[in-house]
Amino acid sequence: MSEVLYRKYRPLIFDNVVGQEHVIQTIKNSIKNGKVAHAYLFSGPRGIGKTTIARILAKTVNCKDQKKGNPCNKCEICLCVNQNSFLDMVEIDAATHTQVDKIRDIIEKINFAPSVGKYKVYIIDEVHMLSKGAFNALLKTLEEPPKHVIFILATTEVHKIPATIISRCQRFDFRRIKVFEITKCLSEIAKKEGVEVESSVLDFIAINSNGGLRDSESLFGQILSVEEGNKITLKEVQKILSVADISVAIKIINLILEKKYSEAIEYISKITDDGYDLEQFSGSVVEYARKLMLIKISPEMEKHFSSEMTEEQILELKEISQKSSISLIIKIIRVFIKSKEEIKSAIIPQLPLELAVAQVNIEDRESLTERKKNDYNDKIVQPIKKITEKVSNQVKQSGNFVKKSIGLEKKEEEIKQKIVTEKASEENLKKEKKNAKITNESNVSLKNIREYWCEILEKVKPKNHSITVFLKTCQPIDVKCDEIIISCEYSFHKDKLQKVEIRSIIENVIEEILKGKVFLKFITQDEAKKMGYEIEETNFVKKEKQTEDKEDNLVNSALDMFGGEVV
Repeated sequence: MSEVLYRKYRPLIFDNVVGQEHVIQTIKNSIKNGKVAHAYLFSGPRGIGKTTIARILAKTVNCKDQKKGNPCNKCEICLCVNQNSFLDMVEIDAATHTQVDKIRDIIEKINFAPSVGKYKVYIIDEVHMLSKGAFNALLKTLEEPPKHVIFILATTEVHKIPATIISRCQRFDFRRIKVFEITKCLSEIAKKEGVEVESSVLDFIAINSNGGLRDSESLFGQILSVEEGNKITLKEVQKILSVADISVAIKIINLILEKKYSEAIEYISKITDDGYDLEQFSGSVVEYARKLMLIKISPEMEKHFSSEMTEEQILELKEISQKSSISLIIKIIRVFIKSKEEIKSAIIPQLPLELAVAQVNIEDRESLTERKKNDYNDKIVQPIKKITEKVSNQVKQSGNFVKKSIGLEKKEEEIKQKIVTEKASEENLKKEKKNAKITNESNVSLKNIREYWCEILEKVKPKNHSITVFLKTCQPIDVKCDEIIISCEYSFHKDKLQKVEIRSIIENVIEEILKGKVFLKFITQDEAKKMGYEIEETNFVKKEKQTEDKEDNLVNSALDMFGGEVV
């Protein structure tokens, strides 16, 4: 039977251990200075070297020829430890020795002197699995152990260990191993095994091992057992492991950020047909979206995940973050967390993922509608309200001014009569111009439709007031034969106005005024600009400005005629 890679290439000295320099340096110094602790607590994720360092520590303190804090690996004791036959090193799996009786049995034997070495070393793996009674039995021994005994406790869940136990140990927190460190280690193993591997394969394995060297070596061993004699490619590895590359997660996130929801659902079907682990895929999407969120919050957040990615992937992450919004990223994280939980019990495996994409689509549309409503209120309703209030105030001020300056009803009537006369003359002039233009220009033209646009709005208003509100933000931009092209500022105005019953009302009014058959076509301002049209102020806005100027002129005339000041 061939030996698995993580056993075959397990480090035999401290200097060969990958990624735990902060732990190794402290332990080596304590050994060289003769200050070895009686109890150590190694905590951290699985497969990052806790048990390996514990074995090297047990070997080094008993080695007869230490070399700069490392074991010699040549003496009788070192050889026995390497062959798992050293009697003074006892490894205990706490998962199978949880009961207090097992611990008491061990404690009874620790008083015996070591058989061969200087120290008797007890390595208790997954120590958090011990029962409360077992911890209590161990507590007294940890507080006052014999001088020839060293305890090394290893755990992946340090929060489950009683504080009384932790306080009696030297604690070392192990960290996840960086991607480039795992890649370098796997590359050396590939050379020793005599196989040719693409660098992308090593990156893929390193990233999917979640910072655990043992897991990466196990995955690599699985690949080597299938692919023999050929160059190992990334595509083959993905088929063997059925694990999605990070590029698959990036692809689906990009499609969602670009609002290509139908393509995203099609892509989910593709990865399902390719046999990828959908639960793992959901997890990858969440992990990558989390990194996007952190980098979007602050570029300094890169330090929290830089060890889990290659430099090229970090650069790509920053580029994607530039074209995404924080709110959409948060939506992606939430819906894919939910989909990951639902995949196990789903009747159709990919359905939770499809629902996740659909949910983002729905929330995005609702958000867009709300933004359009706010824009409409800010750009249309509020400006009109301000104009109305301003005109109303001017009229009131002019009335107050006349009463205060003259104080005579007769003079007030004269001013009112003058205003009415001027308005009547203006209306007659408009009617004369209108009749002349209709006579001279029988065909429908852009010039005519623009000239009578404000009148069209007035005649539409009694038939449907809401249509007038929409038309005030629109303007005719072209006439082709009898088709009038009208530009709308908002797409939802366009959708409303092009309904058959609404469009018919407007067409009938225009036909009545211009004496010709017309057909209306509504487009958005963005569509108009793409077609080469220039968008100007609407006639309605121009008219409002003219009205403001006119009111100001009337007030100024009254001041010139009667003197006084505006109060």
